[in-house]
Amino acid sequence: MIIPIKGYITSDDSAPIYRDWLGMTVTSPSDIVQSLPNDGSDVVLEIASDGGEVDPATEVCNALRDYKGNVTAKIVSNAYSAATIVAMGADKVQMAPGAKMMIHRASSDASGNSHEMDAASGMLQTTDSAIASLYSAKTGKPADDFLALMDKETWLDADQAVELGLADEKLDFDTPIVNAVGPIISHQAVQRIKNLKDENKKLRSQLPKQNDLLNKKLAIFYEKKEVQ
Repeated sequence: MIIPIKGYITSDDSAPIYRDWLGMTVTSPSDIVQSLPNDGSDVVLEIASDGGEVDPATEVCNALRDYKGNVTAKIVSNAYSAATIVAMGADKVQMAPGAKMMIHRASSDASGNSHEMDAASGMLQTTDSAIASLYSAKTGKPADDFLALMDKETWLDADQAVELGLADEKLDFDTPIVNAVGPIISHQAVQRIKNLKDENKKLRSQLPKQNDLLNKKLAIFYEKKEVQ
């Protein structure tokens, strides 16, 4: 079975906002988990993703690790940032010629006072260590080696990824190259869209009541029981 992992990786809650309101291609944990066969048969992930949010990517990674069947991650074009976390959940990672990986330090859109920024920094350092540990578990190399590579934002072609151990093999067929890192929309913007969507839903739910009240008022004005 082939399961595509395309576009931005985000949470189940945020996925509808990106899809329905922004028209973006995204992947969320439920997209993957609900696609896993019940019979434990082999699964191939076709990855073409610029990355996304760390927690949903880690959730997918762990779900793949828990899956009873064999999982192959096939990077058909690109696996950047959080998409590499997803790939680490597979039993085997393959890369097509021309495909690329990119690993770097985690980032956030945190703001606030000095204490809040210190807390955000601590969270990011812990996140970086957790990601490096996933790379270390895959390759058998020290996590510090990957922290150093993440520090300088490291881009890897198929041969380099195989040499480093993040990929197991390079495929022997040509595949189209996609190398476009799109802009990441802030969580605040997504939340504002969520709020607008909720407000719009609330207003729609109130329309029947408002129309009913208007009809009653018009009925009194025209001395009728009902106005159509």
